[in-house]
Amino acid sequence: MMAPLRSLSLLALGALLTGATPAPSEGESPRKTVADRIRDSASRARKGALSEARREIASVLKVAPKAPGALMVQACLQLEQGALDVAAQTVARLRAVAPEQAEGRVLEALVRLRQANPSSEWRESFISAWINAGRPDLRVERLLPEEAPEWGPEAIQAVWNGTQAPDTRLLAALMIGPSQEQQRWIARHLAEVADPDLLRATFETFHFDTLDETARRQIQASLRERLAPLAAESRDSQLPLLMLLEQTSQDAPLTPKELQALERIAALPRYRTTSFARLYADAERRMKVAGVEAPVDGAFMAAVGQLALLGPTILFKRVEATTELPEKDRVRLGRALWTLGARIAEGNTMAERLIGLRQMEQAAGLLPDFDAKRAQVSADLARGRAMVTASNQVQMGGWPLPSLQRDWLKASLDNEWKHLSALVAP
Repeated sequence: MMAPLRSLSLLALGALLTGATPAPSEGESPRKTVADRIRDSASRARKGALSEARREIASVLKVAPKAPGALMVQACLQLEQGALDVAAQTVARLRAVAPEQAEGRVLEALVRLRQANPSSEWRESFISAWINAGRPDLRVERLLPEEAPEWGPEAIQAVWNGTQAPDTRLLAALMIGPSQEQQRWIARHLAEVADPDLLRATFETFHFDTLDETARRQIQASLRERLAPLAAESRDSQLPLLMLLEQTSQDAPLTPKELQALERIAALPRYRTTSFARLYADAERRMKVAGVEAPVDGAFMAAVGQLALLGPTILFKRVEATTELPEKDRVRLGRALWTLGARIAEGNTMAERLIGLRQMEQAAGLLPDFDAKRAQVSADLARGRAMVTASNQVQMGGWPLPSLQRDWLKASLDNEWKHLSALVAP
């Protein structure tokens, strides 16, 4: 959702980038190019440092008054400030110098919508503007220069180095996969972590091969011992499902004993209790403790990582391998899968909804007289995939509009499926 832009429009900016600054003399630090300065101002705007962004983009436009990326950033800053008439003038300049750029069409529609209703929600205004502009794919010929990802290994290491708190260090290590040194540290300090959601996410991460097999085995054994009693007492199905399947072969048919256990798990009232918004808030708090001032993207990544839907993934493959069942057991399995899939699909994230729907579709294929329900689930799956595609097309993380970014994040945390449905609405 919050991924930064990763390319730039060479057609629009190529002439400006070539020779924009003189070559540095020997021993002199390289001066920033126009593209660098546009990128910096956009990044500052997204983070809410509006005064700094305005000063920088005004300086850029003095030396490159027709730079489309600079005009886009300036228009966004004016929109953010509520200077709608001035923003309209800037967008007109942008459209004149880069008439084919999709961002210009979106901005033009956005300015008109904000002029008509300045107090409207930013998210609604932007989605309407994108639709009015023809639903362009903003991944193609993007206007702003590429921005390096903020949450690569260096940023994760900075969080790790910024604290000795085991839960925060564990969260950081899980975001992109712990190094060998981090795995050994986790093995030594895992007993100090109490958060069951974090423990479960760690268990799922270390299900796979890692750099240090000794540390992995130690971590898995410790977590299995701690999580098994929690699974036995749980009123949620997420952890019991994981503990049932995590040591099994994904190619093995389900056994009668496993089917019976699966029916018990499916009868539990919820898939998980902790909301996605709570996972995000906890991740954000932990990162701030580690000294990260505005960990929006990182906290979102960490929250998504904690969903860790390994149990349903293994179950889907185990059911595919279960090809020979008496009709009675086939129906039992189908009913359990349908119920469990519906529980998963009640989650407010796109990942949970799609995985739950996929499991319901698989279940419908096992149940008599479920053709209509299977057709509806398949239609919902297709809609969900279209929502994912549309979300990627709008490239939300690249827009230097902090009010829009805040609204988009809040809607994603509250109910991502409902939020992104607006992108594919008729």
